[in-house]
Amino acid sequence: MSFWSVLRRHGVFPVLLSTAAAVGLLALRLDWSERASYAFLTWNLFLAGVPYALSLCARLLMARGLGHGWLLTPLALGWLALFPNAPYLLTDFIHLRQRPVVPLWFDAALLALFAATGWLMGLLSLEVWKEWLERRWGRARAWAFVAVTSVLCGYGIYLGRVERWNSWDVLSEPGRLLSAMAAHLREPDAFPHLTRLTVVFAALVLLSYAVFEAVATRLRCRRAA
Repeated sequence: MSFWSVLRRHGVFPVLLSTAAAVGLLALRLDWSERASYAFLTWNLFLAGVPYALSLCARLLMARGLGHGWLLTPLALGWLALFPNAPYLLTDFIHLRQRPVVPLWFDAALLALFAATGWLMGLLSLEVWKEWLERRWGRARAWAFVAVTSVLCGYGIYLGRVERWNSWDVLSEPGRLLSAMAAHLREPDAFPHLTRLTVVFAALVLLSYAVFEAVATRLRCRRAA
């Protein structure tokens, strides 16, 4: 599979289009309001793009016959640690409220576009690893991986949104992070939002990926027919 085929196969051009539309809409809002409200969305979208970029690098290695464990393991671990950043954008709706000058519906559309772009990148990146595992271990184990990843993603979103951990804390403060995670395992009921937020986002990721794969499979069948 060529370089351009990999990019087309894994949605680079729709992602770029959606990203440009989101950033353009944000630029319009900043100019309109003359305030820095929602400027943080660009950083959050960048963080959502990192796991997508890692998955593309992995897919290019696979396409060149270099999909060996020692090459893919660092990419897979980096992707898994950063993957929650993609659906995390949906939680930015907590910032939605009436602000001066700009109507509420405009801000809702802005947040929705950023969230949809991040979610798309997340599903596309998950597809890379799921397909690779399906070829190696079979469909059942690949779907088990998707389910486990969805749960870990939901937990990662809890860590980021509720406890305010950052992705780089895995490297900068691993001891404190592991201590917090151990406390969550010992006494999950002591953290009111832990179970609910994890389960809700795990279900959303799993369900959305199932729909995504079903639609993608149908489109490929039509092209092949």
